[in-house]
Amino acid sequence: MKHFKFLILGLLFLVSGFLLGVGWSGQQIKQRALQPEGSTTLEQSVSMLIDTGSELVGLNHITFNQGDTVWSVLERAAEEYPELSVVSTDYGDLGVLIQSINNYESGKDNNYWQYWVNNEYAEVAANNHPVVAGDSIMWKFTSSLFQQL
Repeated sequence: MKHFKFLILGLLFLVSGFLLGVGWSGQQIKQRALQPEGSTTLEQSVSMLIDTGSELVGLNHITFNQGDTVWSVLERAAEEYPELSVVSTDYGDLGVLIQSINNYESGKDNNYWQYWVNNEYAEVAANNHPVVAGDSIMWKFTSSLFQQL
């Protein structure tokens, strides 16, 4: 009976390890992380992931100022990283609308730029959503029919 318990425990650890390994290796989308040269400071920062559907761009340790918003962080990142291009339109009180990121244009194939902060779908314009230290921002080029479960 004692050996049976050890056998079950061993199998449990083996299966857990296998499942963790499969989860880590399952990402087939092209990924790249952008980080400013010589950047080692971890002051007040946020991270950002941009998912075009065919490419993931990760921006880590983006510093921000008091009063910054999701939009101002994206705008500053586009200024810092030449590989990142952002086109937007400011509709005043209605907010800023992202027209394109890295030439993926809103409206093409019924896909639009939408964003999440800390895995929560945003319900306000990006320039109206303040950021706090540690926030994780994700921009996703996805169908307007997208629904969060």
